[in-house]
Amino acid sequence: MARPSPLEIYALLDKSNCKECGYDTCMAFATDILERKVKIKDCPHLMQDPKQAKKRDKLIEVITPPQKPVIIGTGDRAVTVGGEEVLMRHQLTFYNQTAIFIEIADDDADLEEIVKYLTDLKIERIGDVLTLDGIALRNVSGDADQFKLAAKKITEISNLPIILCSFNAEVLLAAAEAIKENKPLLYAITIDSWERIGKFAIENNLPVAIVSSNLDEFLSLSATLQKFGVKEIVLDSGTYFGPGNLSVTYDNIMQLRTVAINKEDLNACWPVMGVPAAYWSQVKIGNDKELWEHQYQELIMGAIMESIDTNLIVLHTGQKKEEIWALLALMTLRQSVFSDPRIYPAVDPGLYIIGEPEDMAPIFVTSNYRMTKIPVEQDLKGANLNCWLLVVDSEGIGIESAVAGGQFNAGSIAEAVKEFGAFDKVKHRILILPGMAARLSGALEDEADAFVIVGPRDSSGIPKFMDSQWKPEEFMKEYESWSKE
Repeated sequence: MARPSPLEIYALLDKSNCKECGYDTCMAFATDILERKVKIKDCPHLMQDPKQAKKRDKLIEVITPPQKPVIIGTGDRAVTVGGEEVLMRHQLTFYNQTAIFIEIADDDADLEEIVKYLTDLKIERIGDVLTLDGIALRNVSGDADQFKLAAKKITEISNLPIILCSFNAEVLLAAAEAIKENKPLLYAITIDSWERIGKFAIENNLPVAIVSSNLDEFLSLSATLQKFGVKEIVLDSGTYFGPGNLSVTYDNIMQLRTVAINKEDLNACWPVMGVPAAYWSQVKIGNDKELWEHQYQELIMGAIMESIDTNLIVLHTGQKKEEIWALLALMTLRQSVFSDPRIYPAVDPGLYIIGEPEDMAPIFVTSNYRMTKIPVEQDLKGANLNCWLLVVDSEGIGIESAVAGGQFNAGSIAEAVKEFGAFDKVKHRILILPGMAARLSGALEDEADAFVIVGPRDSSGIPKFMDSQWKPEEFMKEYESWSKE
């Protein structure tokens, strides 16, 4: 099925341009529905007018991606997994990043401390706040009451989504009954337990996970559950370690994604999950390897899964504060994999204040490429400098490429100097140009009527540059001498 166009979506709206949705026109609303910036429920006419019911149902059908989305949890931290339209990111984009869940045993003595740590964990990187997506509670104790107690304790101290993990249907449903308002994912349904767990899921509108290493069994269980009335399903084809098993895990995931997205099989059209944490139950942990070597194997599997858009992964490593290196690695990779390839990651141009600059504070110049501006800003702050950062509109392209392509040039920098009043903030006319833009220095002096000094090629060299080369009084004397000529 081809991706619908904004015109096809517009045809299913009432075309009244009522503006009740916050948009000036229905066409603008249609465009943003396609980009998932708004939802159908944001159109009051579609939701409230009985005459629009058929069009609403048709619109839902048209915009539902071949891999359906599933929501786990409630409130602000609820996570959407799946909902992808393409097999490879470069074909369009990925909309929902891999959700990272950390497993916890229901009989862990430090459960409360671990949950609080995982809930509050935040890492700021390149302008984004990286967080975890949920907790997978495992019934290690084998006791239904203990599992239920642990599940309730998590909901009392955390708003993170929960996966309840047990192959014992009775134990699983006891805990699910206690926290069903929090919309946990029920893990897992097998060929033996589908009816009992499926019935509970239908009655309480809960998502379920099917576990099977057999594709035909997967599709059969999925078909049965859908006919039964289950609305949200996640598929787990197994995570296997040992010689040759990494490729088996990879192939199974890719098969499910391909069948769902390229072949649009309604029985496979669900998010796919993996469990790198399975390493610890499959591999014998002996004295032949250090702990970090085992953890590294788990992380390699997690990284592979992220890179192929596995929609949800469950990790064991990462529970403890000293294991932050593992989470940082996977969250950083995820941040890169799930950036939108259709747009340049840009920030707003402008004059940014760093610290408490005085009259002779330096003015650094950079582009508005996000991966340039933010590291430069962080390096300036890290060096405890009091200065100004002039961010020039380079169409979201990095310095070197923008200089070569003409988006970052003397004219645009001079315009930014004037537009943002850079020289109104200081008592000098000195600009520090990035080393990669050194060729622009002569032209910029003429365009901006300024003294231009070329800084380091990399912002990490700014502290050394400031110590050895920042001499504003000398620069201004030189500027004044040639400006009079």
